Amino acid sequence: MKKVILVAILILHALCIRAQVNTDRLLRVGSNALYFSDYVLAIQYFNQIIKAKPYLEEPYLYRAFAKIMLEDYYGALSDINTVISKNEFIPRAYYARGYIYNRLKQYTDAEKDFARALEFSPDNVPYLIGKLESYDYLKRYSDELEIINLLIGKTGDPQITLEKGRVQLLLGDTLAAFGTMDSLVGSHSHLAEAWGGRAMINMIMNRNDSALADYNKAISLKSDNFTHYVNRGNLLHEKNDYSGAIADYNKAVSLAPNDEKALFNRSLIMIEIGDYNQALKDLDRILKNNPNMYEAIYMRATVSQKLGNHTAAINDLSRVIGRYPKFAPAYQARAGSYNALQKKKAAFGDMQAIIRINAENAKRHTSTKNEETDTINTDIKIADEESKISDWAKLFDVSDSEEHGNKFKDNDIRGAIQNRNVEARPKGDFVLSLYRRQKDIETDSYFSSLLNEANRKLEGSYKLYLVSEEVSPTDAIINHLFKNIDMLSGRISKEPHDFYLYLVRGIHYAIVQDLDSAVDDFSRAIDIKNDALAYFCRAVVRRKQFEVMSANIQPDDDKNRATAKPDNKKILHDVELILRDYDRAIELSADFSFAYYNRANMLTRAKDYNAAIQQYTEAIKSNSNFAEAYFNRGLTYIYSGERSKGIADLSKAGELGIYNAYNLLKKITK
Repeated sequence: MKKVILVAILILHALCIRAQVNTDRLLRVGSNALYFSDYVLAIQYFNQIIKAKPYLEEPYLYRAFAKIMLEDYYGALSDINTVISKNEFIPRAYYARGYIYNRLKQYTDAEKDFARALEFSPDNVPYLIGKLESYDYLKRYSDELEIINLLIGKTGDPQITLEKGRVQLLLGDTLAAFGTMDSLVGSHSHLAEAWGGRAMINMIMNRNDSALADYNKAISLKSDNFTHYVNRGNLLHEKNDYSGAIADYNKAVSLAPNDEKALFNRSLIMIEIGDYNQALKDLDRILKNNPNMYEAIYMRATVSQKLGNHTAAINDLSRVIGRYPKFAPAYQARAGSYNALQKKKAAFGDMQAIIRINAENAKRHTSTKNEETDTINTDIKIADEESKISDWAKLFDVSDSEEHGNKFKDNDIRGAIQNRNVEARPKGDFVLSLYRRQKDIETDSYFSSLLNEANRKLEGSYKLYLVSEEVSPTDAIINHLFKNIDMLSGRISKEPHDFYLYLVRGIHYAIVQDLDSAVDDFSRAIDIKNDALAYFCRAVVRRKQFEVMSANIQPDDDKNRATAKPDNKKILHDVELILRDYDRAIELSADFSFAYYNRANMLTRAKDYNAAIQQYTEAIKSNSNFAEAYFNRGLTYIYSGERSKGIADLSKAGELGIYNAYNLLKKITK
């Protein structure tokens, strides 16, 4: 569907007058971000509205739409449920929830929600298509046919008529399906899909000459449907027109490079003409994507035998026999390979197995029991026409148009970011720094009263930030830092009891990686003033020292590497010092969420997941918008086997701006 339809469905109404002007503006700007596929940014705008006016349902609704586009279906479901609890007379909410349920494979619930949406708007085509999708998944083909007939009457869309023919075939009414396709060819003779649809039914009815004529017509209309080429290739193959069949299979593979039927059929014809290497390539390609396609495994074994690779053939045939232990041809073929390798005893065992299977089959034929024997179908495959219903139903699956794609291609947070490949790696520790990265989405979640007080005391001479991603200093920055260190050292010689001078110089030393000097300065600062920030900074630097020490436990000499052992007492002592500093920071400032968070990270590294979860929870209690804490707690829950809690936390992290969470959610919830 066009993006225009999406906008018509999602952003249809004017915003309510009761909201203040600023709220109206935020909702409008958020809706604009949603329209332009800037889903993460849209969520941040809707978050601000929810924080200011949590009783409004619109921001929850639009935030759910953004989450749906990011495939965060669980997070979207939570928002939609909130909308319905606030106002149960919003049809779009039921439509959206039905869409979510279909994605979560809860098809019965989805059908109920689409039915509810249609109570408010009986003629709404997207709602009808959503219900159609549910019926298709539930295999309720008679009900599906009723909606299709309704949609044909409303839209006259020939694509829906094609679906009618497909559903009629699923209902076993071949004659009705042929009548539908024949009528469509008459009314839309320019439509390649109509000719292809009728060709398929002609094949089913064994009218192969008519089918070939129809496929010729479809392809002459510049069809780019690979199934047309696969099936015409099958028909030409049957007529022994090998060059024509191969050309069609090649075209099908160029249109759908990993389609099993196109590759399998091409491999069969290559075997026939003796091009075993090409056949092997096609079968390998199939099995790379679907290792359990036993027809391909069996045929690959046959090709390996032709090429004299009997060991590979035996391996493949053993896999087939493991899955189909009563498939006699596999034993026959494997016995041949065993004989070729002079493994007479193994070959004899397979021949005995064949005798046993044949005896069982003969007994089965005289028995009243209807037991099935093992078979593998290695005939050419017919490429079925695929349903387009799910494509029509994906009104939320909107890609960037060409108009906007180039404009935003270099931005890391725009569009369907869940499709990007990211590692499931926890977010790093927070540190006190003189620099911060410019973020696409600004947030106040990194506020700390301790930090605010420190910056007030520094009176603008320095500005401190709490950051989780440190800026890599350039040469110019490094030179500036060293000049500052010299200047601060001069001031300290004159003012040896100034707490903030030691704190700031310690931060300078930490940035230039002079970790020992940094620890010394933070320790001196603590001697002057029992301060949570100083303990926090010392813990951060001690953790860096610990990482350096851990990375250098093993000697460089490979000969001694296996015998080198870490000093466990030293490790335990260093970890204890780090945790003790975080504990002291928390004692002095119980709401200092960043200390809880960093402490949790230490516990996660030590694989003490239960304790880490408790500390992340404390961080979130102190700061309910702490995105990194939700993200890391989510991963830790998943490490611990608590998948549902992990999904909920990752969804919340995505909502709060950790957009990589959406990629992980997509992987986890597949």
